[in-house]
Amino acid sequence: MNTKKYIRTTLLTMALSLFAQLSFAQKAVVADSIDVEEAFGKKQVPQVPLEQCEHIDTCSIAKFAIVTKDGKQGIYDLEKHENVTEIDFDVADLFRRYVSEEGIEVFYFYVERGIERGTIGVVGENNHTVSVWMDNPEYVAKLDECTTIDSAIAQKCHDVLSEGLKSLDGTYGQVAVLDAQTGRLKAWIALEKDGEDYVEGKLLKQACSPRVLTLVGITPRLADINGSLKDKMDLCGGVYNIGDSISIRDHNWRSGGYGVMTCRQALTHKSNVAMFKILLVHRGDDAFGIWKNITSDEKQTNAMELAAFFNSLYQKDIITFPTLQADSVTEATIDSIKPLGRKYLQEVLIGLNKGDGIQASYAPKKVELAGIYGNYQGKDIENGEHKLAEMSFVGLFPAKKPRYALAVFINRPNEPTHDSKDLADGIVNDLVEWLTKHVQ
Repeated sequence: MNTKKYIRTTLLTMALSLFAQLSFAQKAVVADSIDVEEAFGKKQVPQVPLEQCEHIDTCSIAKFAIVTKDGKQGIYDLEKHENVTEIDFDVADLFRRYVSEEGIEVFYFYVERGIERGTIGVVGENNHTVSVWMDNPEYVAKLDECTTIDSAIAQKCHDVLSEGLKSLDGTYGQVAVLDAQTGRLKAWIALEKDGEDYVEGKLLKQACSPRVLTLVGITPRLADINGSLKDKMDLCGGVYNIGDSISIRDHNWRSGGYGVMTCRQALTHKSNVAMFKILLVHRGDDAFGIWKNITSDEKQTNAMELAAFFNSLYQKDIITFPTLQADSVTEATIDSIKPLGRKYLQEVLIGLNKGDGIQASYAPKKVELAGIYGNYQGKDIENGEHKLAEMSFVGLFPAKKPRYALAVFINRPNEPTHDSKDLADGIVNDLVEWLTKHVQ
């Protein structure tokens, strides 16, 4: 038997099979790369002595270890005393051992590198490898082909986000800045905690406070029901009872909530009771189901997506998203918001940050801002540890003729508690004021 040919064929078959398993429910599966060259002509791998590695983690099969150097990981054979792969992965983990009918033993490792993930099969006898790579669906973007990035804005976002994460004890953060008139991306930065420092992170889908989307989604519906921002509304002391022991509560319900307010006042105080009453008139018996769906748990999005969506709803009849390909954008018609509904949304988002609006005390002093903060506290303690909470902001400025759209996400531990003022003082206001001066 031609052993090299047999190994090459066997490994390729198994790699393709494994690739199919890892592809989940995608309609079309295309591997970015399948490297089988190493299976019949072993690639020279730089050898790094174990004493130079920062961490050595023995796998469940003691033959192998995952070694870490300079923040990167690689596969090491403890029996043969050699590096099986280069130490250049973000993540490496043994997950399966396979023995063929012919007795060929193969070990499979899950790996991540940049915005790709893959599988590496290692032949136990000789450490020959085959690798299969594909896009990681958890990662939402890479900016290699985007030509609209402003390097000065990107650097400022990086610096402000880094300092803000430190002050908020954040574990991960994103900032995105769009040109509000063209919809093109000017900056999109992600940072994650690495020890005591913050390093470049991947652009991921993240938890987003549902309250951000709730206010933006419901406010325009006031026009659909022929309502006015001047209409009076009874907020029921902060508790609106639906029945069957179900109630809608405002943030201050324990202290008696709000009494009678205009719709403008109620919405600029982020009253849940006010939003639900608008939804109830608009959707009738379906209201509670819709409310439960849009307010339960977190929503998954990213800073660029949120900034683009918000920008479009606020001032356009089309939704404009950067494609991240050169300077192009994609557009879709918005046909569900009346002109009066958009006017109400604009007035409420501005009103949140001025006068007696609930965010006015920490709004920037020299720039009129149209925007909203969210604060998602995470879920209950799990396995003895607090899940991460989330803080967010999305807005446009100057409010009357927006030049920039800005979105910020911060992941942090549930404790100690931080509020929207901390996010404003630590990141948002700094960026808003700097970007206002940076207008070209």
